Amino acid sequence: MFSVCTVLYGPHEDLAEKLLSSWKNYDKVTDFRIGLNAVSEKSRYLLQDWASRQKVPVYVFEPEGQENVGKYPLMRAMFRSCEPAEYLMWFDDDSYLDEYAGTEWWRSVGVQAASATQVGAVHRIIQRSRQFEVIQQQPWYSGKSLGPRHRYTFATGGWWTLNRDFALAHDYPFTAIHHNGGDSVLGELIRQQGGKLKNAGRLCQCHCESCIKKVKPTAGCKVHINVGGRQGRRGIGVTGERYVWADGNPEPSTEHQNFRINLTTYNT
Repeated sequence: MFSVCTVLYGPHEDLAEKLLSSWKNYDKVTDFRIGLNAVSEKSRYLLQDWASRQKVPVYVFEPEGQENVGKYPLMRAMFRSCEPAEYLMWFDDDSYLDEYAGTEWWRSVGVQAASATQVGAVHRIIQRSRQFEVIQQQPWYSGKSLGPRHRYTFATGGWWTLNRDFALAHDYPFTAIHHNGGDSVLGELIRQQGGKLKNAGRLCQCHCESCIKKVKPTAGCKVHINVGGRQGRRGIGVTGERYVWADGNPEPSTEHQNFRINLTTYNT
């Protein structure tokens, strides 16, 4: 039912080990897709050991030269190779499942995914600068109200599930996205196209600053995301870039898409 995806980054072996070891009792998983952005040798060894012990195929995507090509270019490559399952499930590398999350968690997420375009921890954020002008030029813009004070409703990028056919039909992730803003723009794509965004509720615990203030974390059967707040979300690398299309340019540089992938497979 799910192609489960993540990108491991840099020398953060502790994050890699915590995430990989938390994927247990996954009866709804068709395959795993792991991207490697400039990982350490220790992270590589941890991944190889973990992958060899899984009961489903594991696909490992690594840019030639072990470079950090950014989150979304690698995600794009991962979604378009070795035909993915009906639903794409994404984890940032600082997310993880708690010890209570087993078979029942996977099945519960499957039920929600089957009735929505995307499932995740729903947030809102104001649009940046002139993003709205460029979105109004996109082929998927349907005319729904959008302006300089618009607030996107979206599933934060630390974890989500997304209907595969919807993603591929609209060429998501777009080539314009490098590292920031892919989640909020996806939320707007879903709204413009009449899709359904569903809050994961108790299946997910967001640890960002605003969520922790509102809800005291509770134990039991959930995915933990944005651990450590904004600092925690830097696990996949910092580019310092502005949000996509914020400068009003509909055709930003896509040099970050020019790389070759080495694909390694396990258990196929």
